[in-house]
Amino acid sequence: MTSDAQTLPAVRRAGGARIERPVLCPTLVPATLGLAFSLALSADTLLRDGLGGAAFPVWVAMTVVGLAWLAWRAGLSVSREAAGWLAAAVFFSFGLAWRDSEVLQAFDFLATFGTLLLAAASLDSPHAVLFAPRLRTTARAALSSLGSAASGFAHLVFRDAAAHHDSKRWSVVGQRTLRIALVAAALTLIFGSLLSSADPIFASFVALPSLDASALLRHTLVVVLLTWGIGGWARGALIEKTDSANGVGVRTWQLDTLDITTAFVTLIVLFGGFIVAQLGWLFGGEAFLRARTGLTAATYARKGFFQMVWVVALVIPLLVATRSALRPGRALARRHTALALPVVALLGAIILSAALRMRLYVHYYGLSTDRVYPLVFMAWLGFVLVWLSATTLRGRSQHLGPGIVLSALGTLAGLNVVVPDVVVARVNVARSIADVGLPLDSQYLSSLSGEAAEWAVQAILDDARRARATPVDQHPLNRCATLNGLLGRWGAISPVRASRTQPGAWRSWNAGEAHALRVVARREAELEAAQREACVRAKVAAPQG
Repeated sequence: MTSDAQTLPAVRRAGGARIERPVLCPTLVPATLGLAFSLALSADTLLRDGLGGAAFPVWVAMTVVGLAWLAWRAGLSVSREAAGWLAAAVFFSFGLAWRDSEVLQAFDFLATFGTLLLAAASLDSPHAVLFAPRLRTTARAALSSLGSAASGFAHLVFRDAAAHHDSKRWSVVGQRTLRIALVAAALTLIFGSLLSSADPIFASFVALPSLDASALLRHTLVVVLLTWGIGGWARGALIEKTDSANGVGVRTWQLDTLDITTAFVTLIVLFGGFIVAQLGWLFGGEAFLRARTGLTAATYARKGFFQMVWVVALVIPLLVATRSALRPGRALARRHTALALPVVALLGAIILSAALRMRLYVHYYGLSTDRVYPLVFMAWLGFVLVWLSATTLRGRSQHLGPGIVLSALGTLAGLNVVVPDVVVARVNVARSIADVGLPLDSQYLSSLSGEAAEWAVQAILDDARRARATPVDQHPLNRCATLNGLLGRWGAISPVRASRTQPGAWRSWNAGEAHALRVVARREAELEAAQREACVRAKVAAPQG
């Protein structure tokens, strides 16, 4: 092939007639991928405020023009029926900017979506779709186009791109350079942004774009899903039947030495820099924090824990996926192991840093179940890292899955025995006893599960006795709300206690609830007296507020 417009004829039979169909030109696959990605990016930008506006018909028009341009470039003729469906898609898309009725907008959107599917089916078919002799032919064509949108992108990437890899015009050096640049840039952007959000000290040393991790994840998901759907839809319109005679099999993407080295060296540099940044606050203390970031230790303790959890959670599947995608050969497997082990060691250091950050957080703010569960999850990820190193990185991948599943079940069983709510209550009460100046959030204690009721009741009554001995009660309103909530949840008039007298109450019996009911019943008189006193003080203090 000497030009983009040059094609090879392919003979097909349709109803006894011999029909000439062009085989895809060399640049049709990358052009289709580029169209899908660019339309996905533009949709994420134009349609982020919703579909009901002028942006939607603009985007649909871009889609129609892009598809028609690719068809022309591939030497495919756009039939009158296909042109009609494309025009209808643009027409109905304007309904979302023209009418405000939600019902009309919904129907206009469905019409736009349906006509785009039929346009793809018409481009791909040598015969009319709408005016086919049988209705089932039309339905089959539409369903085929829908199936292409759902699954065609995988064929576009793994089959079509692999089949025409050698026909690309750029050099092997250029391909590999772009490939390693994309790998390094993607890993740096994703993990660098997470680590920058996790630690202001690390962020002060690196110059990465300031990105919101949740927003980045959301936009990435939107672009990936739209690229998948648009790419499959365009493939169904332009490529699916044109190369059916070739019978090219699916090739999986395999990694070589350069890919592995680029990915893991990037991670080692990022994670190593993050750990070095942590040494500042570990040895320099609050003075270093204030000098470098302007933050106090208390403020610093609240940042970064969940981002570090995400880093560890994302790297583990990355290690497994890269191992499974290696090209055959022991040398490459050994290279993967040699580079993966430093990554695992640095992840272990990140887990330790997260645990130290949690310890600092508990000192200043106390513990919560929202922190306990991620901490347990992080500890389990630490075990998975060790197990992965002992199995997958040593060529024993068959043992990885059972170890992960059994350890997850064991961790869950341990949580059921220990009960995180009880751990939270014990830690917070012990923290307030050890340092009287640290506040105890009694209201949060009263919201914990029934297993922690004993700790909550004792802490609330102790708080009430301390308030009684204080000339000026600073928190009567909070104390009144706390006692009302506790008695309303587990007291004599609570719905839970009332349900215990109903027929068939055994069906809803719960051991934690039963424990809380017993604890509150034993000390209900004390709690009601403290409630009356706190609420009276709250009424007296209300006009002063």
